[in-house]
Amino acid sequence: MTSGDGGEKMDSAEPAYVEWAERFRRAYARRESAFFVLHDNVGDTFPLGAEYVPCRAYLEAMLARGDYITIYYDVSRGMRFSRDADARLFVELANQNLSADQRLIRSIYDFPKESLKALAFIEAFIVGVESQERPVAVVLEYGEHLAPNGDPQTLTEVDRINTVTLQRFAQLFYDRLQDTRLRDAVCFLVAQNLHNIHPDIVRSELVQTVGIPRPDRRERERFIRWQQAKVVVAGEEALTLEMSESELAEQSAGLSLTGIRHLFLRARHTPDRRLTTAFVTERKRELITRDSRGMLEILESKHGLDAVGGNDGIKAFFMNAARDLHAGQRDVPVGVVCPGPNGVGKTFIAKAFAHDAGVNAVSLRNFRGMYVGQTESNLDTIFSILKAMTPNIVIIDEADKTLGNETGDGTSKVDERVFGAFTTFMGDPEYRGKIFWVLLTARPYNLAPDTGRPGRAEEHLPILAPESLADKKSVLDAVARATGIVLATNDAGQRPNDDELAPIFADLGFVTPAALSLVANRARRRARQAGAKDATGDAILVPLALFAEEARAFVPEGSATKLRLQTLEAVLYTNHLGYLPEPWRTRLRDDPDGLAAEREALRRLVGYT
Repeated sequence: MTSGDGGEKMDSAEPAYVEWAERFRRAYARRESAFFVLHDNVGDTFPLGAEYVPCRAYLEAMLARGDYITIYYDVSRGMRFSRDADARLFVELANQNLSADQRLIRSIYDFPKESLKALAFIEAFIVGVESQERPVAVVLEYGEHLAPNGDPQTLTEVDRINTVTLQRFAQLFYDRLQDTRLRDAVCFLVAQNLHNIHPDIVRSELVQTVGIPRPDRRERERFIRWQQAKVVVAGEEALTLEMSESELAEQSAGLSLTGIRHLFLRARHTPDRRLTTAFVTERKRELITRDSRGMLEILESKHGLDAVGGNDGIKAFFMNAARDLHAGQRDVPVGVVCPGPNGVGKTFIAKAFAHDAGVNAVSLRNFRGMYVGQTESNLDTIFSILKAMTPNIVIIDEADKTLGNETGDGTSKVDERVFGAFTTFMGDPEYRGKIFWVLLTARPYNLAPDTGRPGRAEEHLPILAPESLADKKSVLDAVARATGIVLATNDAGQRPNDDELAPIFADLGFVTPAALSLVANRARRRARQAGAKDATGDAILVPLALFAEEARAFVPEGSATKLRLQTLEAVLYTNHLGYLPEPWRTRLRDDPDGLAAEREALRRLVGYT
């Protein structure tokens, strides 16, 4: 790794480095920067020759090719050198012309641990010892503990001094890089997350940030082959894979190479030395939950869209989208907003879509933190994992609360930054057809307009409660299957007809799938306790009269006015008539102003205005 004057100098025999290492090597060779912040997947392992080594060892190998004097520092172990010979040279130079009782450093085991003294020694070695022609590299590990993010009034005096010192380092190293008469010097600040570093350092135009991504599919597959070969070289039999190496690479999307190594280590210690799909799935869920600190949940839905009653137009859209996602089509929408009343099964349908798509699917949990920079740091972690898991589906429940807004509340800018980060990431054309966003909400009016514009969650699919008798029957059939009941008009198991079901639905009025499920489960419990006959499997016969009795006794949660308002909000939010069932499709087409007036009247009744 050497700098060049106006161009790149590179040993013709120099090996190709991994992409993130090439980024900073070339920037240094072009004399753009000599201070780099390495972040994100810094704790992983990387290919070096015939082995895989940690990030620190990878850096060390790169620097060794240029014969760099490499100095390490972290707040736990203090200052140290990669080679004892270089350490002894430093001790000799530091104590030059000093008597024994005046020695600054007594031995190579006596380097300072305190950051203020260690950084001062490092600076003195770089600028004060020009007689040494060998270049110098400084690697500051666990940088978030050296110059942490935070408000100035909350930082300690040491943190503030370190932050200023590192800003001076950026200028010092850059100036030396521009002067060809001076020996080369480069500095690396290594941290798990960029937002944990003080922003004054990150924002400096003299500093380059280099994100280390999680491995893509090609890298995972190469590592899997290497792991199998390593087992054989060790004199053991290769593990038995329930899937091909290529399929394992796909199933392990989102994991680091270290996480994949853990899969192999555990499988090697099982009695049959077998790596199964179920084992990979379960372990992946554990590792993604751990790596995301619980902010992402891997979804493994047991039902598909065929278990969803009604909503035929919505199901058709999702089934087509599932096929396109699995096929890798690039004209798939970036995402969808699914507004609808509480209890209509928005989450159920989203999970069913994820099941049928056959790709990775995650649910986003609370990612907001209480400390300065913590929320942004969490978002960096989430985005890093999502990029590595492609293709995938991201389901965000209560999206209006989760995503924040384009305008803050006047006291905190966090909502604005969260909104900006999400919309920027969501709108990145690189991930169209790779990351599919499903935003669920009962309050679409609270979503920022930019969230649902073209290029982001661009399709608006309202999910509504069933209104026609046919749709209500379809939902009831799905609920009956899920609950384990068979409605019957007599002991022989005769099924009810439309005329017998219509009065029950009339008693229920505005009924959601969640309400129907509750009524069905109450009826099932009463029938079971009364000794009801088994139908098929776990299902039992439930007399229609008993079900009708539970329907008449049902008291809906919340007011019918509020549910009606949520329905109107969803209808008016849609951006395609084909997503609506009748009679809403005709009403929106022929009388949008009338619907809007009805919405405003209902808002006043509910107390929203």
